[in-house]
Amino acid sequence: EGIIRPPPEIRAVADRTALFVSKNGRAFERRILNSDKGKTPKFAFLHETSPFHAYYEDRIRFYEEGGTEEEEKRKKEEEEQA
Repeated sequence: EGIIRPPPEIRAVADRTALFVSKNGRAFERRILNSDKGKTPKFAFLHETSPFHAYYEDRIRFYEEGGTEEEEKRKKEEEEQA
């Protein structure tokens, strides 16, 4: 699949941002990219050159298609137990 999962602290920010973008549109993403925050490592996943960009885009699709954070937590717990 070619998607690299970011470390937990980046994943949390990517997941929250993806959820917000899925609900509020790409304008929110552009605001971050154009702000000082968008230039920090914390938001590097927003840039297409980031190895975590594909994960972020995948999260947006997941939320747009009706995926929920609860569903995601369940999946993570199952992975950890495997």
